[in-house]
Amino acid sequence: MRRTSDAPRASPWCGGLSLDVRRARLALLLALVLPGAVAHAYPWLIREGYTNCSGCHVDPSGWGLLTEYGRAQAQIVLPTLWGKKQEDVEPTRGIAYGAVPLPSWLDVGLSLRGAVLGTFNDQGTTWRDILMIADLRAGVTAGPFLASVSLGYVPTGATLAAVTNQPRDNLVSREHWLGVRLDDNKVYLLGGRMDLPFGLRNVEHNSFVRSSTRTDTDSYQQYGGQFVWDGPGVRAAVMGIAGNFLIRQPDYREQGYSGYVEGAFGHAFTLGLSSLATHANLGLPSISNPYVFSDPFYNASDVWRQAHGLFTRWHVGGPWVLLAEADLLVQSASGVKRDWGGTAFAQADYEPIQGLHFIFTGEGLHQYEVTSYGGWFSVSWFFFTYCEARIDTIFTEYGIQGGGHQPNLSILGQLHFSM
Repeated sequence: MRRTSDAPRASPWCGGLSLDVRRARLALLLALVLPGAVAHAYPWLIREGYTNCSGCHVDPSGWGLLTEYGRAQAQIVLPTLWGKKQEDVEPTRGIAYGAVPLPSWLDVGLSLRGAVLGTFNDQGTTWRDILMIADLRAGVTAGPFLASVSLGYVPTGATLAAVTNQPRDNLVSREHWLGVRLDDNKVYLLGGRMDLPFGLRNVEHNSFVRSSTRTDTDSYQQYGGQFVWDGPGVRAAVMGIAGNFLIRQPDYREQGYSGYVEGAFGHAFTLGLSSLATHANLGLPSISNPYVFSDPFYNASDVWRQAHGLFTRWHVGGPWVLLAEADLLVQSASGVKRDWGGTAFAQADYEPIQGLHFIFTGEGLHQYEVTSYGGWFSVSWFFFTYCEARIDTIFTEYGIQGGGHQPNLSILGQLHFSM
């Protein structure tokens, strides 16, 4: 039976937990306004000449667990050095600021992020304390063999990554995969639960380009096999998607592919192409727009979802880096009118002193015949090694089916500690 805009629904990934419309709206709104849950992938590091990700991350596509080299760079190029120069920094080995040594084949990481969220709209003002992430990660690089696994706790949210099946207080595993690297570490073959290779790996996982394409790093990982090419000047990946096996009802699991190819033109500019297509017997609800409750594809049968677009990273010069992504969105299902939409994201990162970032972001989304747009102003300060303080001010005009817009202002302050 199809869902209507005023009917309660059962979440297909929460063991049939029923939510009334008011709680569903709040949950969707919170899911959209929370910023990036994992701050270990920064596309603006092209400022330092990094056009690929495999040197710093166990995952060759970037994000997540850092290698020994990545931990060293996190100590040299990320934080404010308080009078030191980069060449004067002696990176500590191991984790916990060198207190815990690690063998060369083992990588371990811990990430803790807490936040305070304020939302302001015509429904009133709310404040909430949030534990956004508490994840332990481990990885192995033994000769040509690779492996990575994460296990964490979330009081609410991230249900698509939950390995337990409770209304709240779940254990999550965002990734767990095995792999092998060949041809002098240019070719990777990976299998398991992984992030989808698509677009920018930006930390603002709730941005329209991530939520509408369902390629964020919070909980939209999928199971499958991935081929990665990490050659000089060109990096590419394609993943065959077998589905998210953490979704209990198989009919909601998507199968298909996702991939990208990105070329580096020198050390300051890259241009990439992404493509994704999936099929599911029944459609999951979209959270890309919290005011679209009559999602025409939720519980529809024979659902096809596509996203195709371009992305770029550009070190303009000095303290400025520009990031951009634009994607075409196409969705179809049996008995439902095909939906043509699109989403775009542009971000300028200004770093006047090392570790301090002023971030200006604009974004837009057209989907289900409504248009939403928004702007972010963020300040991120890596005030000490493995320590980040960030505040986001986000104003969004959400499109409403039937006409009009719903303005929403969100202010989010967060502290992130990792090791």
